[in-house]
Amino acid sequence: MQSTKLTHKLGQRLALTPQLTQSLKVLAMNAMELESYLEECIESNPMLEIAPNVASEPDAAAERALQMAERDQWKEQGDNRWETMYAQSGRDDMVDREQTWEDEQNIAQSLHEQVDRQPMSGLYREIAHALLDSLDDDGYFRADPDAFAADFRENMPDAEVDGALVDRVLEEVVHQLEPAGIGARDLTECLLLQLDDDTDDDRLARRLLLHFIDALTDSDEVLARKAEVEPEEIARARARMHRLDPFPGHGMHGGSNYYIRPEIIFRRNRDNEIEIEIPGSGWQGVRLNEQWAGRNWTGKDKEFMAQAMKEAKWLLHALDQRSETLMKVALCLANRQRAFLEYGVLGLKPLTLQDVAEEVGLHESTISRVTNGKYADTPIGMIELRRFFSAGLPTRGGGTISVYRVQQRVKALIDSEPPGRPISDQAIADRLQAEGVEIARRTVAKYREQLGLPPSSRRRRAAKARLSEKRR
Repeated sequence: MQSTKLTHKLGQRLALTPQLTQSLKVLAMNAMELESYLEECIESNPMLEIAPNVASEPDAAAERALQMAERDQWKEQGDNRWETMYAQSGRDDMVDREQTWEDEQNIAQSLHEQVDRQPMSGLYREIAHALLDSLDDDGYFRADPDAFAADFRENMPDAEVDGALVDRVLEEVVHQLEPAGIGARDLTECLLLQLDDDTDDDRLARRLLLHFIDALTDSDEVLARKAEVEPEEIARARARMHRLDPFPGHGMHGGSNYYIRPEIIFRRNRDNEIEIEIPGSGWQGVRLNEQWAGRNWTGKDKEFMAQAMKEAKWLLHALDQRSETLMKVALCLANRQRAFLEYGVLGLKPLTLQDVAEEVGLHESTISRVTNGKYADTPIGMIELRRFFSAGLPTRGGGTISVYRVQQRVKALIDSEPPGRPISDQAIADRLQAEGVEIARRTVAKYREQLGLPPSSRRRRAAKARLSEKRR
């Protein structure tokens, strides 16, 4: 026979109060979403208002964005927005601004038209168009050439296409298109494609990327000694590299206009220190409406206005918390990724959400909300906050090295392998371990695949195919 009884049980449970729910919601919004949300709140809550002096003043950022858009209409044809972006790196008077990507003829259409205008065989043209369609949103070719060739043969069974031919079309056709750097297989190749040998600065920048990539975050004096040049030459080469576009395919697939408003501004002052600004602080003067202060309400009006006052205070508190959290995260990023802010992706250090969470004393999920879908205005341009983070691998000395640096080392080892004698993933892992990087063979294989590099067996067959073609 069953019986019922009352028992006590102790435990902890997180209860999401309306106030906490609103704080999390506000924290997760980007600047544009938050602005729309605040407009809705002001319309629906009589206890909120915008300070009159703020409401009457035009939005300076929007005004500047409009001026930039009008000015861009008179520029020469061509994609020079990244040159303009990097040109801001030396300015001390950086201001809060909206960066606009215009819905012009998208890059993909331009690239296909360039291919159609160039003289080449029909097969080359078909492969070039297929290569352009396979580029990712950053304009990189990430696929394995042999796998790409196999897919191409499925659509055109009579075509004699292999990985070696795909590589040739990529280098002889796609890499010659504008914007420069399109179709690169990795960041280093992307930057190299944008350099030429017409100037001393370009020649030195190319040399640094090829032979001193691991030392690019050193000071000008240290790098100058390694490269056996003058520090002034290093400074000019760095400035040239800052003007290169690491993501030449932005806008690759077109789309509607969209606007980016930075959540954080990092600027370099005259003492070469990084200053931080949270441009949304105050949020356009949103405040409690003093019109109803001291008025006595009765009945349902009293209940409604009391709830409206409570929600208004919650919102203002959530806005303050958002700005405070953004500042904490910004200070951490400026400290941990100083080299990234100065040198771009080449200076990126290992950093995870958990690392930032532990340093600022917040939960990892909070850091995720702060950084997801938000942007920062930096000395090297407008950057999505997620790009500040990179996984790392342990080194024998107890430190860490970023995954990007390891990937570049894997590519360098494969690029320098003897013709016809490719090195295996295990051999690469052994070499990296000898250099102090703790890495397994399967990790090398994963990074190689991410770089779009085929395994040693395919590279061996491709080398034999090239040799046979030369003999014919």
